[in-house]
Parts: sequence; C-alpha cells; structure tokens
Amino acid sequence: MKNWIYSIILTLAAAMTFAACSDNDGPAPAQECERAVLVYMVANNSLGTARYDEADIAEMLDAAAHGDLGNSRLFVYHHSRNADPVLKEITPRGEMLIKTYNTDNSSVSAARMNEVIADFKRTAPATARGLILWSHGSGWIENGLQEPTVNAQSSPGVNAQSQPGNDAVQPLSFGDDGGRYMNVTTMARVLDGKGFDYIYFDCCYMAGVEVAYELRRCADRIVASATELPANGMPYDRTLRHLMKADADLTAAARATFGYYDNLAGSARTCTISVIDTDALDNLAAATRAVYSANNVTSEGFAPQHFMTSACYLFDFGQYVDDLAADYPTLKADFDAALDDAVIYRASTPNIWNILILRHHSGLSTYLPEFSATNRYNYDNLQWAKDVASALSPKQ
Repeated sequence: MKNWIYSIILTLAAAMTFAACSDNDGPAPAQECERAVLVYMVANNSLGTARYDEADIAEMLDAAAHGDLGNSRLFVYHHSRNADPVLKEITPRGEMLIKTYNTDNSSVSAARMNEVIADFKRTAPATARGLILWSHGSGWIENGLQEPTVNAQSSPGVNAQSQPGNDAVQPLSFGDDGGRYMNVTTMARVLDGKGFDYIYFDCCYMAGVEVAYELRRCADRIVASATELPANGMPYDRTLRHLMKADADLTAAARATFGYYDNLAGSARTCTISVIDTDALDNLAAATRAVYSANNVTSEGFAPQHFMTSACYLFDFGQYVDDLAADYPTLKADFDAALDDAVIYRASTPNIWNILILRHHSGLSTYLPEFSATNRYNYDNLQWAKDVASALSPKQ
C-alpha cells in the first residue's frame, strides 16, 4: 500500500512540474543583478585589423578574474573584423557566448542596436545599466543618412586612432562598420528610453556640446573625449572596478583613464576626458543662447582652440562663448556657472600627440562654421543647432 501511495505522489509531482515548465518558454528568468553593463564594440574596421578589440577584451577578462565586476554583469556585443557579430558575457571564468547575429543589419544601424540592447536587457535583468560605445568617432558630423556608405577602401583610415594626426574628414558620427556609420541623431532615437544611466564613449571626439545635448535624454552622465583618443582607448583593467559598481563612479573611471595616459612619455602622453551631467545641459543651452543673442562676433584676433590636428571642425566651446561674452559680465558669469554644472570633471594633457598644444580645454567642443575647415554636413539637423546655435544668425 505504501508503495502504491508513493507512486501516486511521484506521478502527481511530475505532472505538476511539467505543468509549471510548460507555462514558460525557455529557462526561468535570470535573477536581477545590481548593475549590467553593455560594451557595444564595433571593430569591423582598422581598429579590429590591429586587434585593439582583442586587447581590450583581454583587459576586461583580467578585471573580471580579479573580482572587479562585483555583483554586476558585463556583456560585449563584439563585431570584429570580417566576422559575424556576437553577444557574449565576460565572467571570472572567461567568455560565455549568448548569441550570434547575421550581417543582414549593420552594427551601426538602428535595427541592430535596438536588437542587441533588447537581447542584453532580456538576458541580464538589472537595477541599473551602463553603456560603453567602442569604435571610431567623429563627433556631431551628420551626412543626412542613417547608414551612409563610403568607399570601403577608405574605411581603415577614417579617424584611425592608431595613427596620430589622421583627421581626414569623413561624414560619420559614431562607429565604422566596414564603411558604414551612425549619425548621432539616430543614436539619440535608439537610446532614448532604454534605461542607461551612463554612456561612456571609448572613441574619439564625442565630448561635443552638440553630441551631449542630442543625447541628454538618453543617460544621466556621459564620459567622452573632445580630442583624438589613442587606439588603446580606455584601460578596462583600471576602470571597470568603478563602472561596474551599483552606484557607478564615472569620475573615478575618467580619472583612471586620464592618469594612465598622463603618466606616459612623449607623444603617447595624450588625452582629454570629460564627465558630463546631462541634467545640466538645458540650463547650459539657455545660458549659451543668451550670449549668442547678445553678440555673435568674436573679438579681433580671436584664435579658437583647435581640437583636431588638421581639417579642424571641433573647437573649444568654453573659450569661444567666453570671448563672445567678454563685454557682458552677467551673461558670462551665468554661462561659466552653467558650464561648471554641466562638466563635472575634465582633464587634459598639455598636448595632443606633441603636435597640438592645448591652451584651452573646457571639457566640451563645438562647431564654429566661420573657423571650420569642413562644410556643415547637415549641422542644422541637430537639436543644439535649432535651440542654441540658431541665435548666432546675423542680426537683421
């Protein structure tokens, strides 16, 4: 009798287990972690050819092995040179493949970035999320297309961070996927509402006021460089301990990156970096527009601080606005206070590649058409152009 009753109990337990399992498609949801970070690594370009992506992933693995991830989880969307993109998790035990993607969508398309972020969020429920964007970058540049196509043979030379002073202008903003790029306006549409509390640009030239303002609804903090960034990029084995914390310390991560380069010698001692509080950008826009409305002519002999070694279209933002506001002390004080609120940390080496002397570094760059070596590349598409720079138009 006992055996018969025991058999019935086992049968009922199995049936209940089957019923419970049949209500779910796939495994039970992962437990929520305190922070999940996605590194969106577009290396199908000269950086991938030189294997800088592999070097940075090795640094991530080293950081994980030393416990720098804590109770958080780190993922990399990795599109290496001429390979299918993959999403993988970096763990103390090594890399774990999550998904392989086809190449129907470019890694710099809105469709692919949306897909990857959805997979990341589904795989790693988290209280807080951070995003690191890894590739080439050229600031605000817009060519009017979501995924412009250029001669693929030119791709390896586009802002090749491994080649100092290589500033040949191409119509790109972020990324280089075999000659395709993402405009910052597209990026803003993709990232808005995705729940990232910070964006760290591990690429060149993205600390522009136009870029930050476009992305101000996408994250609470932005870390970026106003100038060219060495190809080694962020030293992940020194920064992840700060970026992976539940309350991520962006300033500590920026200091670690800057300290790494500032301690080098010769032309290798080259770095600018900024931490931007996006909540302060609307006030900065208002203060800037007030200056632009009062005066749109720089002082005689004004020489803007270049942030590029040739074909420059990025200049120091603070220096320019302070010059316009020189005869308006109240407007200047309001602007300087707003800039300090927006740029909560900034640092720069004395030179870039021992070529470009940095006498001014406010932490943000801007486009100055009267001094620029390039055309506008649809600059007027940007929200900053509409809300702020439009006040620079000649007075009637």
